[in-house]
Amino acid sequence: MSGLRLGFIGLGHITQNAHLAPLSKMEETGEVVFQAFCDVNEDTASEQAKKWGAKSVYTDYRAMFDSEELDAVYLCIPPTLHTDVELIAAEKGIALFVEKPQTLDVQQAVAYRDAITASGIVAQVGFMSRYYPASEKVCELLEGKTPRHAQMQLFYSGKHVRLWTSRMELCGGSFVENTIHMVDLMRFFLGNISAVSAFYFYRKPGEGPEPINMPHVYDVNYQFESGAVANATTSRVLTNVSYQRRTLTVVADDALIDWSAREVSLNGERVAQWDEQPNAFALQARAFVDAVKKGDPKAVRSPYAEALNSLTAVLGANVSAEQGGGRVLLDDIVRGDVVWVPKELP
Repeated sequence: MSGLRLGFIGLGHITQNAHLAPLSKMEETGEVVFQAFCDVNEDTASEQAKKWGAKSVYTDYRAMFDSEELDAVYLCIPPTLHTDVELIAAEKGIALFVEKPQTLDVQQAVAYRDAITASGIVAQVGFMSRYYPASEKVCELLEGKTPRHAQMQLFYSGKHVRLWTSRMELCGGSFVENTIHMVDLMRFFLGNISAVSAFYFYRKPGEGPEPINMPHVYDVNYQFESGAVANATTSRVLTNVSYQRRTLTVVADDALIDWSAREVSLNGERVAQWDEQPNAFALQARAFVDAVKKGDPKAVRSPYAEALNSLTAVLGANVSAEQGGGRVLLDDIVRGDVVWVPKELP
């Protein structure tokens, strides 16, 4: 089989800094071809096409779909900008890689899921943390055990680098835009989530650097379909310091497992360590390309349909927080009985 012909929609920060470099290694060996780059900013698309050797440049993704023969498309755009790319790819039988968060509208995601499932295409959501060797090690340690509890902490430091990731109405908040990675990783270890309750410490107007308007703190509790429970805490308070923390602990019978991207500990004893942090984006790209070559939608670790639970879990936290911390069932969100509506905070 000749190289997979890849199209890219959205040539911004995540595409430039995470996806293109590992894929370029496969482009050099002929496994993939950078067939077409599409971005609403023609200068950006042209610059990136020149840098990475893409054959064609577009500002209109529909024109790209009409003009190019593509095997797979990377869709890397802000969540509020999703329209019909997923539907077009499904209709044309083109494999799809979608960056998280997939959208801020669960009913839109349900429609995409249904179209993707009916088409049988490979469709992966960009939850790369499942591909860390450390994540595989935790799964190995959990074999034969029943996980009952997880606890996640994510304390950000620094300032936002993009406008849309600093605005509640554009990204859904830090818990939706970024902590979704860690929520998904908890799901990788504990299974699907069934219910959520959340409390947020909201930012007062004028607090913190502009243009951020999102909560200072997100404190979220989850119940899993298995009966297991978890707590996930995220804060964006450490604006002007370089220190930050990201931890995830899973507790099973007689096993307290600490995960990080570079090491895993069991009951306080390190059982696996990597001198350098593995490139999970590269491992994820390898898995996606292999799955497309085999035509196997199940060969990726976060298929679009399965990843809907992670999206619903974080948007459900927003619903609960707005309701004062009440318990929200994720099935109610999927059915459309409960909806989180993006809105600009004061």
